[in-house]
Amino acid sequence: MMDVYNDEKILMSFETHRKLNMTNKGTNMVANCLLGHSKSSGIVPDLYTLILTEKTFFAEYSRKSLHGSKPKKVTKLNIPIEDIVKFELAKKDEDDCLYLKSEWGKEYYFEIDNTEKKLIALKMIEEVEKINKK
Repeated sequence: MMDVYNDEKILMSFETHRKLNMTNKGTNMVANCLLGHSKSSGIVPDLYTLILTEKTFFAEYSRKSLHGSKPKKVTKLNIPIEDIVKFELAKKDEDDCLYLKSEWGKEYYFEIDNTEKKLIALKMIEEVEKINKK
């Protein structure tokens, strides 16, 4: 694991997929069919690395389906911790998710598909609450 990300000390991180609504899933499937290098036409979810630093929540994604066999990493989210108004475990379509809502009204769901990820997500939530109380 990296010790520093974007010149900030990393507190914790893990990899997961973003939980999309049906409209976004359809968009992903069309993009994959038109632009993807793979021969499949199914939905290929982006792999996200969620990174919590001392000041910021980052979500970096790797979209292998659009960049061939070598995935390209792109920083998707860069949210200062003080701008996080809601950060909790939630259910979406009967799946466990890490839910994040920013001060500017954006909402994100990240899949929590095992116990290890759930424990890290709970630690992230505790850390964000602790930092926001200061």
